[in-house]
Amino acid sequence: MTNWSQLIKDLQDKEKGNMTQQQIAESVPCSQNYISDLKAGKKGKRLSYEIADGLKRLHKEKVNPENEGVA
Repeated sequence: MTNWSQLIKDLQDKEKGNMTQQQIAESVPCSQNYISDLKAGKKGKRLSYEIADGLKRLHKEKVNPENEGVA
């Protein structure tokens, strides 16, 4: 199971993704409030495929670019 809160923290980390919640939301796409709720653990049990896929893709691009193309 994916830890959405940690994934968002990684994307916001200055050493890793260095993104704001608004930038994450625009990339996924979803609202900044939704990203905030995911980070706080208020949401995340049942994400839509589009949001989950968008967050995983963004994390792979920004935080783990060396794993790009690895299945």
